[in-house]
Amino acid sequence: RVSVKDLNYDDIEHYEFVGPGEEDYTSEVMKILTTSPLAQAMMGKKVGDVVEFQAPRGIQKYEVITIDDA
Repeated sequence: RVSVKDLNYDDIEHYEFVGPGEEDYTSEVMKILTTSPLAQAMMGKKVGDVVEFQAPRGIQKYEVITIDDA
């Protein structure tokens, strides 16, 4: 699980990276595919790193706030 600050909108968001069939975009901690652009961009990052990636709504920038084991 990872918590990030959306630097475009100043929101805190929570994600858990999961495999196919486990996705859930409606809970407080969104479960997103490990193959998603966001998950791919965050692999190997640490707290304090800024992550940029291309999403359907344009370039997104997040700062990694916390990383926890699920």
